[in-house]
Amino acid sequence: MASNIWTQLERPMRILAPMEDVTDTVFRRIIGSLAPPDLYFTEFLRADLFHPRFGARMQRRLEFTETERPIIAQIWGNNTADYVMAAARLEQLGYDGIDINMGCPAPKLVKKGCCAGLIRTPNKAAELYAAACEGAPSLPVSIKTRIGLDTPETEDWIGFLLELRPAALTVHGRTAAEMSDPPADWSQVRLAVELRDRISPATVMVGNGDIGSESELQAAAAASGVEGVMIGRGIFEDLLVFRRQGKPWVDQPREVVLDAYIRHIDLHRSYWQGERNFEVLKKFARAYLHGLPDFEPVYRAGMRYHDHDSLIAFLQHSKIPVDSR
Repeated sequence: MASNIWTQLERPMRILAPMEDVTDTVFRRIIGSLAPPDLYFTEFLRADLFHPRFGARMQRRLEFTETERPIIAQIWGNNTADYVMAAARLEQLGYDGIDINMGCPAPKLVKKGCCAGLIRTPNKAAELYAAACEGAPSLPVSIKTRIGLDTPETEDWIGFLLELRPAALTVHGRTAAEMSDPPADWSQVRLAVELRDRISPATVMVGNGDIGSESELQAAAAASGVEGVMIGRGIFEDLLVFRRQGKPWVDQPREVVLDAYIRHIDLHRSYWQGERNFEVLKKFARAYLHGLPDFEPVYRAGMRYHDHDSLIAFLQHSKIPVDSR
């Protein structure tokens, strides 16, 4: 590979996790303006949709601005030819790296042998990794996975992946069957780091699971030995989680909070131009508004709107609390 972004960032790296219907270019730009991570990930990109006949469908999902760098594209699927094609396209588009999703626990994907389903078929996982490397020889290829399918298989599964010598390996401290329910087991992440030290010392290790603050990030990195920490759901608890210091999002002024949500809604409208459902914006409402003293009535009222203009007008009006009008 020409260069490896994974070796060029400050340790411990702060990484925005890939999340479907969340980490599109709109949200990445908003987070970048508030408290940027060291490394961005895209949403989940289906490898088979890189075929030319799906060009229009994929193009908007693939776009990014220079303010979103460095950025890793995460792909998923189980067809090697698709991976070669997808990786070549991502290299052409100028991404800083490619990540393979071997961890999403969605049952319908696992059943198809995709994402965490690849834990059942390690040889297929190896073929897909090789295909991505073949398609994008100048880019670092990494893997994101879990510690097992139904029970922890860290020694066997993580050890197998490390034998592939990926540029980086992100380990979520739960099995696929556990989804997001029990606390993430960072002792298994520590075990993965120990395996790395023995098997593939050049692989950068990243831990993932239940991190929601800078202090938690630092503690997890120190205890496990990872070079980076990936934050997913934690971003919804604190939109400023990637700040090294300063007040959390819940302590920000009312106008700052509402203006940020308005910017997100407005950018969603101008960027997607109807290609994406307006309703997806409502999943961000709690993340933006949960620190308001009158959160519940503002949140409930906002849920009644079903178009960009109406919701923006409501939020503008909400800059003045009800008891101050």
